[in-house]
Amino acid sequence: MYFFPNRLRFLSHTFRLFAFSLFLFPFLLHADSSDSELDAANRAYTYGSYDESAKLFQQIITMRGYSAPLCFDMANAEAHAGHTGAALLNYERARYLAPADRDIDHNLQLARKQAGLEPNSYRWWQIALLSINWTVWLEIMAACLLLIFLAMIGTAYAPALTPASKIPLRLLKNICRAILFAGIPVCLLMGYVEVSTVGFNNRIEGVIVAPKEATLRLSPFDSADSIGTIPEGELVTVEQRHNNYLRIEARDHHFGWIQQKDLEPVIPGSFDSKPVN
Repeated sequence: MYFFPNRLRFLSHTFRLFAFSLFLFPFLLHADSSDSELDAANRAYTYGSYDESAKLFQQIITMRGYSAPLCFDMANAEAHAGHTGAALLNYERARYLAPADRDIDHNLQLARKQAGLEPNSYRWWQIALLSINWTVWLEIMAACLLLIFLAMIGTAYAPALTPASKIPLRLLKNICRAILFAGIPVCLLMGYVEVSTVGFNNRIEGVIVAPKEATLRLSPFDSADSIGTIPEGELVTVEQRHNNYLRIEARDHHFGWIQQKDLEPVIPGSFDSKPVN
């Protein structure tokens, strides 16, 4: 049987389109499945089934990974379900992923107020440190250092560079001096910010999820004396780990040990990086 060229071309395009559709089919199914699961979680929230909604959002996070919108939605569901610790934990996770989001901070502070906790909104410099894109930051620092290097060369060899650049000697020297005058402080400031950010971002924080409160002990043993309690939902900084106990610093700058089961990390898995004593 003889096929005309146009028909051959049509069959070829049809086969390619069919093959491409087969390749995309699993991804389309996954997208539809994910969207339907998200719709189910939102629908449960709308109808007041907050426990079911939180459970569905947790399943979506397990499949997709953490994101600010998912953590925020899950926190809202947990808050309406009356789970203070879980709600504040997910608000903190959402804020960590989107530090400048005002809606997240508003709901977080509202939940803290309802739990009897003090506000802990980020200051402007904390938002800036958490929002820095380090690739861009390092590129800017490299550009500044390069400009300073070129300005130093220009200052030292200005008489020789004047004929080639066709810039008057005095103007060339003034340009190089201006770059040095502005570039050196900028580089020093950027270096200071980088060092500060390393310390700020390396903090390991957790939220108390124990019902009502967690017991703060003098040492990492069940028999150790209690030195106070920390309320459910409070944010603390983890300093050290010993077996199933964590040494923490509370907001009032008190130190002590609490059981790890009473605390959940803002960054999942971050407690594992603490040194074991």
